[in-house]
Amino acid sequence: MTEIDSKPNVIAVVGPTASGKTALALQLAAKFGGEVIACDSRTVYQYMDIGTAKPSREEQNEIPHHMLDVVEPDRVYSVAEFQREGTVALQSILSRGKLPIVCGGTGLYARALLEGLMIPEVAPQPELRESLKVLADEHGNEAIFSKLKELDPVSAGKIAANDRFRIIRALEVTMTLGRPFSEVTGKTEVPFNVIWIGLNFDDRSILRNRIIERWDMQIKAGMIDETRLLVSKYGLTQPILNAVGYKQLITYTDGLWSLEEATEDCIRHSYQLARKQIMWFRSNPATNWFSVDKSKHLFDDVLTQLDGRIETP
Repeated sequence: MTEIDSKPNVIAVVGPTASGKTALALQLAAKFGGEVIACDSRTVYQYMDIGTAKPSREEQNEIPHHMLDVVEPDRVYSVAEFQREGTVALQSILSRGKLPIVCGGTGLYARALLEGLMIPEVAPQPELRESLKVLADEHGNEAIFSKLKELDPVSAGKIAANDRFRIIRALEVTMTLGRPFSEVTGKTEVPFNVIWIGLNFDDRSILRNRIIERWDMQIKAGMIDETRLLVSKYGLTQPILNAVGYKQLITYTDGLWSLEEATEDCIRHSYQLARKQIMWFRSNPATNWFSVDKSKHLFDDVLTQLDGRIETP
């Protein structure tokens, strides 16, 4: 038996929003007696249920879930916290001889949990972030990228010059710690094998239609009332305002937009998010991709990929 065969397996179901990750993860968990670890930067927040498309209570009762409803949306939950608490959940599942199925579309969460990515314990610095965003808005991303090249040329060599989010995070860590971001990040070996299952669409118009259909369902399910309750309880917190859908509905409930305008903006931003998620996960050469719109029997196709690698209990 090789070293890789001696390690337990973990399945990761990744891909863009509205691609059917949750449904596939539930099917796999039922088939193999697994437990699901949610890998999503929004479903970690309590009370943000409809707008984040969390698994239903019935689904959660049927299949054990972890890393849902971890904190209230009155503070930012960091990647380092997710990595630490998600690792505890993953190790617990493995210790009980169960199959962990990590499911979600937040790429950095997935890397932190499954690739041993070292995450600096640096909390978000709102004022510093805002000043860097203003610099980029006024002088272009090249301004902050030049600053990164000056302070941490190693990181600048690995980050695209137009990747504003990663540039700002690298600068945030570097400037807060007084050490280059590249010196405090890296990877450690993980004690498991990851089987990456990626969902995608050959025809992106189908993905867009799925986003539209899900939004209609969320509105009918009461997302407007959910948004009002969140704002009345917590105010305009960063986790709420950063979540696509809630931000648009807040503008609507404030009387600044019509529901049609909020809908149009939400669909546009959701599709942009989906494209970014696809680009992120495509950078992982280990991902086994499945076209949702081309596969007539997606679950069976995925099982074929897993044949001989995962045992049925």
